[in-house]
Amino acid sequence: MATYVALLRGINVGGHNKLPMAELRDLFATLGHPGARTYIQSGNVVFDAEAEASDLERDIAAGIADRFGYTVAVMVRSREQLDAVLAAHPFGGRDLDPAKVAVVFLSATVDAVTVPEGYPEEAVSVGRELFIHYPDGMGKSKLDRSGFWKQLGDTKTTVRNWRTVTKLREMMDG
Repeated sequence: MATYVALLRGINVGGHNKLPMAELRDLFATLGHPGARTYIQSGNVVFDAEAEASDLERDIAAGIADRFGYTVAVMVRSREQLDAVLAAHPFGGRDLDPAKVAVVFLSATVDAVTVPEGYPEEAVSVGRELFIHYPDGMGKSKLDRSGFWKQLGDTKTTVRNWRTVTKLREMMDG
């Protein structure tokens, strides 16, 4: 049995796709993953399973659609994959505020991405993750209006700050 984390996109954001965490844990139990643990209200679930990540993504997304009536992107990473994310941190050793470093979990590998000239953010793609440093914070960033995200095409994404990523990894051990 392997330990995974499911990262759901767009749950409980701005009053949309409301999904109480107790109901999400119940859905996971119904899908055969009793003992699933959630972290904060944005759709982070640590659970154990014997299936492949791609099958889990499909089953969880279908379960949410069937039970709650909306479609969300679901990225699943194993403990080993999350370890690789932590090890690949391209901004490590720079003493950056973890709240200003984000990991964009991707549904597929993408080519290198480029931050438009004149923007203070830094972005580095590594496998199926994109690391972004927001020196002024995500809330003040104008990167969303720059066309930056168009480089990802139809790739599904969900974003977590570094603190959340490290907390999820800790949860996988206990």
